[in-house]
Amino acid sequence: MSTNDVSRAPARIDSADPRAARVRDRLRRASFELIEERRVERISVSDITQLAGVSRQVFYQHFRDRDDAVAQAVAASFRELTPEAGEDPRAVIHRLCDFSARHADLYRNLYPSAASQQTANAYRDLLHPACVQLVEHLPDPETLADFVLGGIIEVIRLPAEGARGPATAESLRRRVDACLDAIGRPRARTA
Repeated sequence: MSTNDVSRAPARIDSADPRAARVRDRLRRASFELIEERRVERISVSDITQLAGVSRQVFYQHFRDRDDAVAQAVAASFRELTPEAGEDPRAVIHRLCDFSARHADLYRNLYPSAASQQTANAYRDLLHPACVQLVEHLPDPETLADFVLGGIIEVIRLPAEGARGPATAESLRRRVDACLDAIGRPRARTA
């Protein structure tokens, strides 16, 4: 991180103060709502602060810029997708399909933007363990997990961007499951 990046780092990003957490959550919700309505480049910091009911100064205490707020809002929305211990990896991937179908407008509005790479990284972090679990019975599971992960993201991304028909949860699950069936079922984990 350069000296300039440090000076631009938000002051309250890791604050344990519950008031700061509530403000940060309001800003994330406002960012999420706006990205579902319009493309990132048509959203301003003023739009976010007005919807959240805070000042620009407060915004910059929590986020570096608009793209940071949008990316963090989308990443925070992935919390509902977090796998439970011992959960079937397909269930995690199915939740992602359902989430992507519910928020197809968000993905169309997000890509391409500076926030889209941060969002893709959050997807990868969430899905990578499930992908490893799916292929750990095959030779070279780490490489295959990365390959499967890229394929899942691509299968979900294309319909969300309007290619290959409408993005419904059922259509996304069907497409992903067709690919996963070719890999086979992971072995049951032993405790």
